[in-house]
Amino acid sequence: METRDPETDGTAEEAPPGWVLNTPTRLREVWTYPVLVLLLAAAHVALGVAFGGALALVVGVSAAVVTTAGAVALFVTGRHAYDEQSRVASWRCHVTRVVVAVGSVGIVSVTTLTVGFPFGALFGAVAGVPTAFRFARSVPRIDHLVVAWTALAVAVCCVVLAVLGLTLADLPDSRSTFWTFGAAFGVISAVVAVHQFVVARRSPHD
Repeated sequence: METRDPETDGTAEEAPPGWVLNTPTRLREVWTYPVLVLLLAAAHVALGVAFGGALALVVGVSAAVVTTAGAVALFVTGRHAYDEQSRVASWRCHVTRVVVAVGSVGIVSVTTLTVGFPFGALFGAVAGVPTAFRFARSVPRIDHLVVAWTALAVAVCCVVLAVLGLTLADLPDSRSTFWTFGAAFGVISAVVAVHQFVVARRSPHD
């Protein structure tokens, strides 16, 4: 006896990717992330002032400028995705969100280590964005690649700071210690980068 429904015969319609489902459909979803990133930019400046010293201020302001640019990009792509409700606009919005989110983690890691607070580097290298992939149904290749390149950049920055910490004679002892200790975070970040590059090779494009 035939039990199949002719209207549903064949393969079931595939569910849309998560980045499509995350397309902004309400205005508050357009500006929420940009506002949070702007708050992070303000925190960079505030912490730069609080730590005192020219280095902390320059690092904080520089990080705030880059973070603010990310907030603008988030708003622009989010608004386009909200207005157009197309797959192309949703993809651009998703990529921008991933780049800004992962980039922000990398910036926090490097800036906190630079001013002498190394726990930010540990957060970025070990407990950062890669752990969020465990809860995603499907992670596009670009997500892994962004994490990989960001982790590699963090590793390079940690190594550079470690070299400076060992070679600069007039550097304060506390900062020299933090920067030298950052070499360990650099190794961890490099391992994360290699792992994400490997995972990206077998991940779907979208």
